Amino acid sequence: MAKFYGVGVGPGESGLLTLKAVKILKNADVIAVPSAGGARTAFDTAKEFIDENKVLDCAVPMTKDKARLGAAYKKIADDIETRLKAGRDTAFITLGDPSVYSTYTRVRDILTKRGYACETVPAVTSFCATAARLETTLCEGDEPLIIIPAGCKDIGSLLDQSGTKVIMKSGGKLGEIKALLSEKGLAGRAVMAEKCGMDGEKIYTDIETAGSDKSYFSVIIVR
Repeated sequence: MAKFYGVGVGPGESGLLTLKAVKILKNADVIAVPSAGGARTAFDTAKEFIDENKVLDCAVPMTKDKARLGAAYKKIADDIETRLKAGRDTAFITLGDPSVYSTYTRVRDILTKRGYACETVPAVTSFCATAARLETTLCEGDEPLIIIPAGCKDIGSLLDQSGTKVIMKSGGKLGEIKALLSEKGLAGRAVMAEKCGMDGEKIYTDIETAGSDKSYFSVIIVR
């Protein structure tokens, strides 16, 4: 039986793909490529390792509507199942690591329930790449590390916890987040990378210098 792979391609820099990821991308019969609003960021990151003739485009709507997303995940799973039934190993690429806020896991869960063999290939996360780029440490000793999506309703209470906080997908809400950090006296401890490893990368060692409207691919670290 053909196998379904979830392949993390890292934060946006082709040099950060793992050897295992490259091997699978070269050997798979089909490469499932997610696109949102016409953008194929994961493909752009890994395209030097992908045969364009193998690409299966997978549209993912930019919405939080659960019904629309559920329908999109099902269609992607159906399209991939067609390839798997034909005996074609299929690799779904995803930006960052497949286990962190990834469309892949939703598709994998559908295909797993249908009886298909699946394998997840881990990758460098955006927050680890951001910490490396900023030459900072995420956590030491017994310090906790808290990962927070910018749309989280409990972001205020999570910022009150001890340890390092990472705020992901923060671009569209940067104004609100900066105000909240300032209110809590944390602004001076916050740094940010926008499009880390991608074209147009910007680094902010003082978050107050960042404008309020930044890329979706913005990661804040609060030490």
